[in-house]
Amino acid sequence: MAAVGADSLCGLCSAAASPYTCPRCHRRLCSLRCYRAHGPCAEAFYRDQVLEALRAERSCPPSPALPGLRELREPGDPARPTGRGLWEQLSEGERDGFRRLVSSGEAAALLLRWRPWWWRGRGRVEELGDGSGVDEEGGEGRPGPAPPVPTSVPPLSALRAAPPSPLVRFQLPNALFGYAFALSLHGGDETLLPELPDAAIAASAALRDRRPFASTAEALLSARRDARAAGLPLSPLGDSGALLAVAQLLEGRDSRDPGADVAAALWHLWRLLRAGARVLPPPERGRFRGARRKVGFLLSWSRGATEELGQLAREARGVHAEVAAEEVAMAQVRERLEKVWGGPRPPLGKERVEEAPWMVTEGARVVMEGVFGGPRPAPGDGADKGVQGRRLIEELD
Repeated sequence: MAAVGADSLCGLCSAAASPYTCPRCHRRLCSLRCYRAHGPCAEAFYRDQVLEALRAERSCPPSPALPGLRELREPGDPARPTGRGLWEQLSEGERDGFRRLVSSGEAAALLLRWRPWWWRGRGRVEELGDGSGVDEEGGEGRPGPAPPVPTSVPPLSALRAAPPSPLVRFQLPNALFGYAFALSLHGGDETLLPELPDAAIAASAALRDRRPFASTAEALLSARRDARAAGLPLSPLGDSGALLAVAQLLEGRDSRDPGADVAAALWHLWRLLRAGARVLPPPERGRFRGARRKVGFLLSWSRGATEELGQLAREARGVHAEVAAEEVAMAQVRERLEKVWGGPRPPLGKERVEEAPWMVTEGARVVMEGVFGGPRPAPGDGADKGVQGRRLIEELD
């Protein structure tokens, strides 16, 4: 047996099997545990690349090349031809895989864990792949400082003489979803302008135009659809996590002033919209100014609507509970499908072409049984559950 070279030993624990390499310092590492203990340089590297990818996708969709990745190579790799970067060397399948990683939100796992300032935690311990438990409330999971609460907010009566429509209240959760979604999508980095406030506008119809909503559920689910329709990646908070963020903001952390967190969020969004407009050419600033006026209106309304905020918070909690239950059901269905398929996707190899139709049929059966809770729907549930099942199949496709 050949002696193991010093260069192949784990740079942290000196284990012989060290298949991983830090992309920044090129230190060999043997496991996820050593990778995490190695320090923040690898996470910082991936964070830079993912944020650069997001910026490139927003500013120039036809050109997804990542300049920071072009010089990445393992120690001992032969020098690459001049003028041909890493992106150009990838196959079309590898490029599609990277785009899918970014658009699906899975790239968020490569970033340092970021917690928003309103985060109060779920009180549980997350189990990692190597079996080590890490408390979500410790270390890098600590929330950042809260933005300031505006000290002087004009009353709504100073902005308009007529009383507002009773439907105005449903504009607030829609706008808060846009704020929480955009802030988490960009890791709280307020220097990403105008991308961060632009994502908030893209996700919130309340910030774009005068679209009315008849309920909190309609307002929240509309924002979720708009974010997807705009081609934005999945928020690191996840679908249910973004809804939970809205509920937490509406509930507030200070029992003496329950609306303080809503005021802080809206004032923060107002300042982000102003900063984003400043980096745009004058002809493109109009939608940012319009969104800022809407945020100012909602801020004035919210400071005198304590009871309405409590009702909105309870309704947002209910929407979050439903979406979270759907996510759990989808995860269970996905796990069963992967067992049927023998991997994360249906088999496409020539040697299994004849099995593929059976695999698809079996996969659909697994999805529907997961939705029905059995081989058949309960009496009266067939239509609604069938729609839910089709939606799950589309999302898994």
